[in-house]
Amino acid sequence: MDELYATTEASFRDEVSRQEFSERYSETRFVVARRDAKLAGWLSLRPPIEGDDERAADRGWHAMPSHDLQNAEILAQLFRLAAVEVGSEGIIWHSRTTPLNQQVVEMTGATALRDLFRTWQAPSERWPAAIAKPKDDAVVYAVHAPLPEDLLAKFVDFLTRAGISDCSGETCTTTWDADAVAQRIADWDEGGLLMQWLEHHDLVVAEAYAFVWNDEMMIHITEHQASSPGLIALVATLLQRIPAAYPDIRVATVELQEDERAGLEPVLTSCGFEDKGPRTLFHLRPEGAPVL
Repeated sequence: MDELYATTEASFRDEVSRQEFSERYSETRFVVARRDAKLAGWLSLRPPIEGDDERAADRGWHAMPSHDLQNAEILAQLFRLAAVEVGSEGIIWHSRTTPLNQQVVEMTGATALRDLFRTWQAPSERWPAAIAKPKDDAVVYAVHAPLPEDLLAKFVDFLTRAGISDCSGETCTTTWDADAVAQRIADWDEGGLLMQWLEHHDLVVAEAYAFVWNDEMMIHITEHQASSPGLIALVATLLQRIPAAYPDIRVATVELQEDERAGLEPVLTSCGFEDKGPRTLFHLRPEGAPVL
């Protein structure tokens, strides 16, 4: 665990202690690779999800390699060994469409189960130079905690109308209240997320937030009856905030689910994003394992 903890980024270690790191991974198994007695790569393994939803139907242990491992041969060896270690159900993992990941799939003989998301990316040089203005009297603004009561009420209404799940307690609900929204915004603001809202005719109709993941800025968009010009302005404005807040970030990424593509892909194209292919779920079972 000391070795694994040492491979994490300094910013992560500033926030998460060695003890907390061990507690987070107390239910996790690891497969590691060494070169000259030094850690050359690793992946974590978690048991299959129990339940009756789509994720639980994907039988296999969930494997996740360390984010900085870019050696296809080591990755393939780790995946093959992990599949042997967990037994006949094998392992599942997801990855984007890149030459490295495609090479790993070919080397392991893994089977593609399904596409999870569509990945869209924009390098910093393609981010719009000017903030787009909505053409339908919509308003875009940055969100910071604590929220004034009028904005809090508008966002409670938006999340409830949009059917967004609140799973902050023991159960999930799509009916939000002011306390839950206030806590959500406070947590995200403290975590360094960049948040933007789109308002039209005195109603919040869309939200976009961005957070750092490895060396990318991941953007998530939620909309409910928002116009394309307004959404373009929302995303463009959010992109403008990234350089000042995170000057080292050079690419913005959005992952779209299938039911989001029709409405959001034209918006992303207008903001300088390109379709980079799907994020695919793969399955690998040990060689010679009996048919399940």
